[in-house]
Amino acid sequence: MAKPYSLQIAIDVTDEAQALKIASTVNSACRSGALSCERLIVEAGTPLVKLFGLSILPKLKLSSPGTHLMADLKIADVGRLEASLAFDFFADSVSVLAMAPRSTIRSVLEVAMERSKSVVVDFIGVTDLKARADVVTSLVRNLSFPEDKLVFEFHRGIDEERGRSAEEFFKDIVGVVEYIRGILPASKVAVAGGLTPQLVREVRALIDADIYVVGRYITSNPSLERILEFFD
Repeated sequence: MAKPYSLQIAIDVTDEAQALKIASTVNSACRSGALSCERLIVEAGTPLVKLFGLSILPKLKLSSPGTHLMADLKIADVGRLEASLAFDFFADSVSVLAMAPRSTIRSVLEVAMERSKSVVVDFIGVTDLKARADVVTSLVRNLSFPEDKLVFEFHRGIDEERGRSAEEFFKDIVGVVEYIRGILPASKVAVAGGLTPQLVREVRALIDADIYVVGRYITSNPSLERILEFFD
């Protein structure tokens, strides 16, 4: 039987009013009782944060106070500083690139432990998935980082969509997902990359991820109905 999963709405728009409207729509989905707030995550997308800075984070939190707020900073360096700033601005979790130096990933994990926050390790662009997964799992074990606050995100980027089908991408990550779950069973797996309701159903049959990250399908026309399409 498939386990419950969460839907993460990636707000990658570059209009502040539109971003806050999307966050409010997510909030209404759980406040209305249609979905549990625990099954919804608001993501401050990378373009949104780059344009408006970290000050957009508390605005998103106010627009959707009952949901988890993830800051998609894709940290590549100065991990302690960037993670601390995100948490100072009310993020519940922050993303770091899996291909970042070990010291950077370690710094992000350390700050998150100190602040009782979560970390998303984004594998976008990684070719040797198992090798980088080994790096992350080793750091997590050495630090005794709480597994339930760790997310491995397998991310087919928008530019990558042009040359690699979703079917090929998600089939390629099945093995490493099983490998990670064997080592860190309490950690979470997230998948991202042009997801639609139909594609989520197909991916669930392959991976049964904990978190499905959806952007354009919802943000292009945000509504409770669109969000509910991703739930049985």
